[in-house]
Amino acid sequence: MKNLKFALIAAIVACTMVSLANFDGFKSKPGKAVNMTFDRAMKNPGLVISMYEKIDPKFLDEYDLLYVVEVVHNGALYRILGSRQSWIKFFRPRPVVQRSLRKIGNGGIE
Repeated sequence: MKNLKFALIAAIVACTMVSLANFDGFKSKPGKAVNMTFDRAMKNPGLVISMYEKIDPKFLDEYDLLYVVEVVHNGALYRILGSRQSWIKFFRPRPVVQRSLRKIGNGGIE
């Protein structure tokens, strides 16, 4: 009976140690890796938002024709392959269109 109690206590201590070892405060590595082109990545709106938040455009300071950028989104690692021109257009600020200018019947502007 003493051996059974000792084995049970040892099993409880071992399970506790294993669960505490997994809880180290670090995020786990992404589960899967997805390779895709820039055009395909632009069709996923959630991924585009993650790209804006997590990618620093300073990688364009080095001149290459193609760039591979890694982004973690929804627990998956995305490797996005794009040309230099595509990445420059991606980070370029978009012009704001004013919709308050409307045409009136005679072609005048309100």
